[in-house]
Amino acid sequence: MKKILLLLSVLLLVSIQLFAAGAQEQKAQQPVTLSVMWFNDANESDVFLATIADYLAANPHVKLDMQVVAFADYEQKLKLMISGGNPPDVARVTNNHLAALISSLEPIDGYVADINAVKAQFMPASVAFALDDAGKLRAYPTEATANGMIVNKTAFAKAGIDVVALSKTWTWDSWEQAVRKVIAANDKIKYGLALDFTPHRFSTMMFQMGGRFLNENQTAMGFNNPGTIAAIEQFKRYHDTGLIPKSVWLGSENPAELFQAGLVASHIGGSWNINTYNKNVKDFEWVVVANPKGAINSSVPGGKFIASFKDSKNKVEAQKLMAAFSDKAHNEMYCRDTFNLSSRVDAQVQYPSNMADFATFKSDLEKTPPFTANEWKHPVVNKVSAYIREQIVEVLLGNITAQQAVKNVDVKGATFF
Repeated sequence: MKKILLLLSVLLLVSIQLFAAGAQEQKAQQPVTLSVMWFNDANESDVFLATIADYLAANPHVKLDMQVVAFADYEQKLKLMISGGNPPDVARVTNNHLAALISSLEPIDGYVADINAVKAQFMPASVAFALDDAGKLRAYPTEATANGMIVNKTAFAKAGIDVVALSKTWTWDSWEQAVRKVIAANDKIKYGLALDFTPHRFSTMMFQMGGRFLNENQTAMGFNNPGTIAAIEQFKRYHDTGLIPKSVWLGSENPAELFQAGLVASHIGGSWNINTYNKNVKDFEWVVVANPKGAINSSVPGGKFIASFKDSKNKVEAQKLMAAFSDKAHNEMYCRDTFNLSSRVDAQVQYPSNMADFATFKSDLEKTPPFTANEWKHPVVNKVSAYIREQIVEVLLGNITAQQAVKNVDVKGATFF
């Protein structure tokens, strides 16, 4: 009898445990509708839905309520939803959004077994954007952007220069020697370089020259340093000697249009230009090459991320969806179909074209120090950015020296600390 009672007790205990486990599983599988907020550069929302179709099929209890918002209205709408205590469960955000909203995002650390292993899956510069002051990861990097050198390969070839081979080891000095030959050998080529009218694009050259916006620990401005001064002085010399058209920084011309018209030998532009040039350039062959080296090798990182919020109503399921979307296979699919660089270090995206161009942008990005991302996500850098552009223009006009410009920027920036 005692044996029978013991057996019944064991069976009862097992049944209770199985019932509890089943109840937990049932609870975990309760239907949930995730609110998703997205913006499009082109077709990203459609590709996102196609990319996670298999995840939704494997998790039929998860549905999406997706809202696509125009980029011009996106940040303001997010801020209003956050302040109202009703943020979306999942949102696509840029590196600039992170600078403004990072304290509102739900840290990923508590939802994964090994957060350091997760961080190691992505490029350091991309991770740097998504870290808060305590080092917690607040978003998954998805697409990366980079600033790089795009050149008119046909024009270089006419000057007898194999630009792909030269660019593997070139410096700014050897770049200058090469483009002067290109201008001399091509009647249509008028300039050596076009560079967008933004401090972001100028910082490509600045970082390469060893320049900085802030001091080492980012507690104060540090624009007044030898590297930044050297970059501004070199930029002015290129303008003064006709290597860079004055019509961009001192006018209103679009550098991408100058490049597409075959008027400049090279363009420091973004990885997104690949798609544009692939469609529009028909009269010559172009190629992405490595950035010239200054004191260091560097690009300027940027990108897009996927995140959830502290006040989101379905954070657990949101984090599961984000983790799946950000894994290697799904990220490769998404970046392939949106024609974007991947933020993952292990991604092998099979683009329908321009594989080598994407690889060059990514190679430059992998060499880029994380401090470049940390500086660009700093709120003071964003606040003083327009003033930096104004001061560089004053130098180009000959109204002030580079030394005066960097001092002015440091004084202006100090008011925001």
